[in-house]
Amino acid sequence: MKYRVQSGKLTVKARSKIHDTTTVWAKITGTVEADADTLATKGATAVFTVDMTSFDAGDWLKNRKLKSDFEMDKHPQAKFELRSVRDVVRDGPTFTATAEGAITWRGKEVLVELKGQGKLDGVGVQASATFELDIKRLGLSAPRFLMIKMEDEVSIEVSIAGPMIPAGGEPAAGPVS
Repeated sequence: MKYRVQSGKLTVKARSKIHDTTTVWAKITGTVEADADTLATKGATAVFTVDMTSFDAGDWLKNRKLKSDFEMDKHPQAKFELRSVRDVVRDGPTFTATAEGAITWRGKEVLVELKGQGKLDGVGVQASATFELDIKRLGLSAPRFLMIKMEDEVSIEVSIAGPMIPAGGEPAAGPVS
């Protein structure tokens, strides 16, 4: 089954000794090809694109600082490509699993391992996962907000949802269950 990702959220939590900062990107698109019945044996394919210019770090100063420091306009899209799925535990259309994939952004590719859960059925796909990322692997260093220096390792939570694409066409109408 093939699904079109039409909504999603990428939440990055940057830590510091004084105050954590959470930034949210809410424009994720892509496709997923997977079947709940064969997920454990055949895996899945997926590619997601995140609009890096559309984010909110909580206030205009943090937004401006991130946009400048990470050159968001110069690097407007990040891509994630699923490489493998393992440790799949199913309960009907729902599952938990470990996924491995590659993030490509700013001319760098970084392999990551995600722990997550989801639902695949004849209506749509929903999935969420978490992972840790050292941003130095993307050629970045953590920004400093006023006198607060953030750590280079961030916690990331991502969620996606979208309808099934019927054979030969557009996604079915209606909400994703």
